[in-house]
Amino acid sequence: MPMMTVQHPPEALSQAKKDKLAEDLTKVILAIEGGADTPEGRSIAWVRFQPIETKDWYLGGRSDSTFEAVAGRWLIELNVPEGSMDQDRKSECHRAITKAILKITGKEGIEGASRSIWIQLFEWPEGHLATSGRTSSLLGIAQLAKIPADHPLLAFPRAYFAAKDRLYDLAEFPEKTAGRALVRY
Repeated sequence: MPMMTVQHPPEALSQAKKDKLAEDLTKVILAIEGGADTPEGRSIAWVRFQPIETKDWYLGGRSDSTFEAVAGRWLIELNVPEGSMDQDRKSECHRAITKAILKITGKEGIEGASRSIWIQLFEWPEGHLATSGRTSSLLGIAQLAKIPADHPLLAFPRAYFAAKDRLYDLAEFPEKTAGRALVRY
């Protein structure tokens, strides 16, 4: 259940551009989830827009465009379950999000245009997300999106949590310590 928040100056996006960008970013999220472009997959693919007034957004100590690249100032926060992606997949997400911003702003192919597009990827620990009053696991989220437990994209999380469990076991962490896989793969 990746969630994305797009912070931008209000004037950067018309409603039509916001709608188009939301669809492009939803496709990025669906790819993260294993390509589940289904009603179930889309129901947990969230993109939120948060306009920030230019006068309240400082770059290099200034609220004007002195240090701003031509695509404008953007901060995208991508929240994903811990262990859901290896570094290659994270980098793919960074590239896809940047490409979507450059496309919507019409700044594709301009050297340095993306310099003030920043993407922060946050991983929430296993057991720190809930829906419907129940704690969700990475595997539970995959099941909700109709992704089978043996899907190739779950190979990395499976290895990640197995290694983490071995480390926690060696350190004698309690069985229900936050961050352990809620469901064994």
